[in-house]
Amino acid sequence: MQRDVFLLMISRVARSFAAGLLAVIVGLYYVHGLHLSLIQVGILFGVGAFVTPLLTLVLGFYSDRYGRKKILLATLSFLPLSVLILLLTSNFFLLMLSSALGGFGIAGGLVGGGVGASVAPMQTALLTEKVKPEERTKIFSWFTIISSYAGSAGALLANGTSYEELFIISLLVSGLSALAVIPVKESFRPRRREEPKVTSRDNDVIKKFTLTGILNGVSQGLIVPFIPIIFSEVYGLSQGFIGDLVSLGGVISASVMLATPALTERLGFVRLIIITRTISAVMVLLFPFLGVWYLASIDYVLFTPLRVIALPAQQALMMNLIGEGRRATATGANQAGRLIPAAASTSLSGYIMHALSFAIPFEAAFVATVLNSFLYFKFFRGVDKAVTGKVVLSEG
Repeated sequence: MQRDVFLLMISRVARSFAAGLLAVIVGLYYVHGLHLSLIQVGILFGVGAFVTPLLTLVLGFYSDRYGRKKILLATLSFLPLSVLILLLTSNFFLLMLSSALGGFGIAGGLVGGGVGASVAPMQTALLTEKVKPEERTKIFSWFTIISSYAGSAGALLANGTSYEELFIISLLVSGLSALAVIPVKESFRPRRREEPKVTSRDNDVIKKFTLTGILNGVSQGLIVPFIPIIFSEVYGLSQGFIGDLVSLGGVISASVMLATPALTERLGFVRLIIITRTISAVMVLLFPFLGVWYLASIDYVLFTPLRVIALPAQQALMMNLIGEGRRATATGANQAGRLIPAAASTSLSGYIMHALSFAIPFEAAFVATVLNSFLYFKFFRGVDKAVTGKVVLSEG
């Protein structure tokens, strides 16, 4: 059992490392290596961001019917295949296929261990088999933190000398991610299950988290995939320096999440969301207007962790409010509700930046983030605790 947990960790770390590197260089390769317009970049990022949540829902469903390990191995092959396409061709339609397989353009790609949404359902289910219930929170937290550090290390490697060399490294490391899972043993056997009991309360909570997820997805999709390009085109930073900044942002984001339980205990979930996301919204609004690279860099490494610090508490809150039989549905709806609008806003953002202004998507992201915070207040202001154990609801 411990061997299988270790192998799953190797797989996740390897994939996160490759994804962190790709998160920095793919957009820059599109612009500087292939000389694509921002409209074309937006289309490519949009394809990846649209396909990934659909793959997540479909593959998660079929893994419950046909086995998690088989579907996981197939899905882990997508990232090396996407990199192989980047190495072999510049055909735009094949680049769209590459983006779809690799999930390029997913908002917040380094958060949670890189571009890995499509493998998450199977990987999480396999890991759950190997870990005792009382140890799962700790193990899942460490998987997230360590894989986030791995993604940051991948971003740091963007100092490499050529796109080709960096893509080869990504190909080899992402291939290792698939190979590491081959020896893992699966005890799960697909079987027919009764339909879970559906309650109106569950449906109401799912609807609320889906709505907040939509606004969060829009705000991230407008800006996050384009951050490396903006650092390059607006602030004139080198690829290596951009990689260092993205890596630093990832390290800080992973580290601050260690403090999430204590902050949620002290502030309460809703206040933590409102305070951190409102501050981050203001900093996002300022980003394209700061004028000098060092202020923009400081702004970036501060607003990035502020956007994600409440995520573990948000996940705990959702799992505490939803009945056991509907938790997968709630997670899938929240993820699809976040990633599909993110894909649409990413595609639109590329056009806006090309035809109008770099600043407009940041202004729109500010509005979406403020609305997201308002909805959390409106929907969940009665929730006092969201870290562990039982959720406490205020009177009235």
